[in-house]
Amino acid sequence: MIRHFGVNVFGKPAFAGFLILLVISASNLSAQGDWYFTSSVQLSGGSYILDSYNRVFSVFGGLRYQEENLGISASIPIVFSDNKEVNQISGMVISSGVNNTSALQSSASTGLGDLYSYLDYKIISDYETGVDVIMNAQIKFPTANANMNIGTGKLDFGGSVTLRKSLESFVGIVDLGFLSIGDPDSITYKNPFAYGIGIGKFFNYGEYSMLLYYTGYTIVIEGFDAPRQVSLGVNYRASEKIILSVISSAGIGNTSPDFTLSGGIRVQL
Repeated sequence: MIRHFGVNVFGKPAFAGFLILLVISASNLSAQGDWYFTSSVQLSGGSYILDSYNRVFSVFGGLRYQEENLGISASIPIVFSDNKEVNQISGMVISSGVNNTSALQSSASTGLGDLYSYLDYKIISDYETGVDVIMNAQIKFPTANANMNIGTGKLDFGGSVTLRKSLESFVGIVDLGFLSIGDPDSITYKNPFAYGIGIGKFFNYGEYSMLLYYTGYTIVIEGFDAPRQVSLGVNYRASEKIILSVISSAGIGNTSPDFTLSGGIRVQL
């Protein structure tokens, strides 16, 4: 039977981008549920609206509980940043909308990032039509080092719905949702709607899988482009308990990184 991609619309690439490939509803999932260890690394780079090039490197570690229809995940990163003029908004690295050249001269920093939690629940699964409908929720807890400017210092939350259609070895995905962003003292963010569309392909009976995915928000910072990006991800099922993933993303507009590279592993405990 064909395995399916599970998708959470928020926080891509970062940990939820990792979930694009790793949250897999396999046909042999037990109703009792299983625990998984997840880990990923991510590098983002871009000039945004600034005069210099900026990079953010994150190392994520987390846990996931997965049943047939329910998945719950939590993850937290260690973040290495060479600037203080970009923010991580629910995992997506975007410009803070501030162009302060003097602050960039000695702003490299390392610290704990925000804690991300995700829940996805499959409310409809029609075997005959191959259609799944999944409700998603997320909460970001402000555990990040405030001096690093890699988070808002406020609670973020959101929800979305995923429509997934399987046809033999292909799967199509559409996401629609919203995000409420807590505002730091320096800037006011608009609470955006989020959207995504993708197509996946499985190879060699699900041993390999690939997903091409386009995602974006409506405008987050007044006067600047809406964050958007296109991603290509590849899964490899190394064993019954281990899945490896690689994701490459390109940003669109001046509030998104020029590129994001990430890779990770999911291990059944």
